[in-house]
Amino acid sequence: MRITLTALVFLLFAGIGTAQNPLSLDEALRLARQNNLQLKKQQQKQKIAEMEVAIKRGQLLPSLDVSATSSYTDEIAKFDLPFTLPGSPGQVELGGHDRTELAIGVRQPLFTGFRLQTQVDLAKTALESEQTLLAFLNQQTAYQVYLLFYQAQSLKKERRIQAASLARLDVQLEQARSLFKAAQVMAYDTLQVYNQTLQLKILLDQNQRDQRLVDLQMARLLDLPEVRPITEADLQKPSLFSLRLDSLKQTATQRRPELSGVRLGQRSAQLSRKLAKSSYFPDVGAEAKYHYAKPGLNQVANEWMDYSTIGVSLQWNLWRWQQDRHRVEAAEVEYNRLTIEERELLRSIDYEVERSWENANFAAKQIQLAEHLLAQQQERYRIIGAQQREGVATTNDVIVAEADLTQAELQLQRALIQYYLSQSEILLATGAIVE
Repeated sequence: MRITLTALVFLLFAGIGTAQNPLSLDEALRLARQNNLQLKKQQQKQKIAEMEVAIKRGQLLPSLDVSATSSYTDEIAKFDLPFTLPGSPGQVELGGHDRTELAIGVRQPLFTGFRLQTQVDLAKTALESEQTLLAFLNQQTAYQVYLLFYQAQSLKKERRIQAASLARLDVQLEQARSLFKAAQVMAYDTLQVYNQTLQLKILLDQNQRDQRLVDLQMARLLDLPEVRPITEADLQKPSLFSLRLDSLKQTATQRRPELSGVRLGQRSAQLSRKLAKSSYFPDVGAEAKYHYAKPGLNQVANEWMDYSTIGVSLQWNLWRWQQDRHRVEAAEVEYNRLTIEERELLRSIDYEVERSWENANFAAKQIQLAEHLLAQQQERYRIIGAQQREGVATTNDVIVAEADLTQAELQLQRALIQYYLSQSEILLATGAIVE
């Protein structure tokens, strides 16, 4: 029993440890495709569209119907004989009060003005639209994962920088207190350093709160049963920015699912116009039935009888107060609207690609400048620290230099994060973020 209990406790703690494993970017993207509720709902809509295609295709095929009827009439038909024989009635009753019939029939549409085939094509277009919408939601979900992941990276880097700044201030505070006890500095110096440490502690608490909120957002996006902390990644400094803008725009026009969705809408409008025009033509259908009824065709005998019927039906709506023509015109207006929407979307895609490209290019340049500034501030802090030990620089000079050093470190990390965010925007704008 001890072994079983020990194994159970081990498995319990192993499960807790697994649930708290840091969440990497690749795993987050995989879990988003697997668990996101919006994607799951859209997948169900896609399955419904697939079933609708099967339903429309079935309308092209023959249908088999079975019917059974049983009725009672209080009056029956009577036929007067043209002559009468001695001892015979002058009338003959046709059938009886009860009538029962079993029938099996096959129906097949012969010509519907291409209406049924157009409905099949419309259902296929609707299915492709649902698939395109699923691709769009996949990209939007992946982009949200990128945003949350890099937001978490920014918070984690800032926390490390703020913690390092607090450690430097703690050393400076101890030095200031020692000098104050030796009556070499005033109380104002120690108070200034202490106030700076308090401000950093407030920022650290806010940072911890913000990281928790980002983890909660990520868990909600991935539909995780428990919140998992986002791992801290080592973001490498980007190499020389060399993406070509014209190549990115060309890729975007080929791969953006929104553009495919608009073009599918145009195709759907054309099919709707064709479907509306199909009402100008008659509907022709064929039907064959096998009957087993009492009475059958021989009403006088009033016996069970089997027989077959074969027929062709035609229906043609000649006048509907121009309803069909208005439907055709409405489909043409919808196609024109979608054509304008396509032009607008192309302009929007062009702008999004160029904006993300400009942001990434700017962030790459800012990283180089921030690195240079950080090196300068580190050297300045070293020089002022040496001057303070020699009694040349004041405590205020050291505090200002330390604050500028911290800001330079934060500026470099923010520029690095901004570069990766801009890269994510480029992937989204070109339709390649899922890959």
